[in-house]
Formats: sequence, C-alpha cells, structure tokens
Amino acid sequence: MDELKAFATEGTRILEWKTGDLTGSGRMDALLVLDPPGAGDEKLGEGPERTVLLLIRGMSGRWNQAGTNRRIVPSATRGGVAGDPFGYVRLEEAGFTVVNGGGSRERWADEFSFTYREDREDWFVSKVVRRVSDSETGLEKRIDLSPEELGLIAFEDFDPVTIPEVTLP
Repeated sequence: MDELKAFATEGTRILEWKTGDLTGSGRMDALLVLDPPGAGDEKLGEGPERTVLLLIRGMSGRWNQAGTNRRIVPSATRGGVAGDPFGYVRLEEAGFTVVNGGGSRERWADEFSFTYREDREDWFVSKVVRRVSDSETGLEKRIDLSPEELGLIAFEDFDPVTIPEVTLP
C-alpha cells in the first residue's frame, strides 16, 4: 500500500484500492479510487468527482499508470440522502467492476464492468447494470446493457451520463 500512496498527490486521498491481475498477464496490478480534496463548502450534488486509476506493474516491478477515468465515481455529495454514492470496486480476471448507489425513497445503483482486451491493450465496457427501486411502493426497474448495445467504449472514454438512466413511472 505504501508504494501506491505516491499516486495520491495534491491532497488527494486513496478512497479504495485493490490489487489483482487486471490484464490477465499473471502480474499483480492495482486499481485506486482517488478522492480529491473539496473546497469544504460543497452543497448536496456538488463537489469534485473521484478518479479511478489503473496501475500495471512493469517487468521492473515499478507501477505504471495505464488508465484514468474521472467520470465513473461521483463526488461524495451526489448520493442524495443515502450519503456518499461510492460503493466498492471488485476485481475479476482481466477486469473490474465499479459500483455506486444512492438516493432516498427512490434508491439507485449502477455497476460498470470493464474487461481487458489484449489485442487493443486497453479495458472496454463489458457490462452496465442500472437499477432503481421505490422503498415505499416496492416498484423496481433494472436494465442490463452489453457491449453490443453500448458499442466499443474504452475505460478512459466511458461517461455514465451517456448511458440510459433507469426511472420509475
């Protein structure tokens, strides 16, 4: 963990970190979720987005930055009454999933999965799951989107606002 702290610069803190084989190479890589410092006066729904950083361990043993996305994990104030919307990250073989959620009466959750493609030396969206449920009525709605429906979207280019939202009637 100590060597990963070098990637948390300018007051940024490591909100979450996982190590595992992100490329299928057999080497241990790392995924960091970095939380930048806020101004301290953010209102609900405002504040800096978090950064998801992918690090690959080179043959020399050094960490190399392999991918960055500042749109996947919302700021701490964007979860509504439920609080911080960041849930967790899960590493899979040659890939990973980022989970967020929040709301109040209507609870929402998003899962964004990415898989490494060796032929392109990059991670691409492999699945998106969006859910919403009403705690009072019990109504629920979910959409599952595949790469065929989404198109070929690289990790660094992925922006959740371009994906259809799930809403209840």
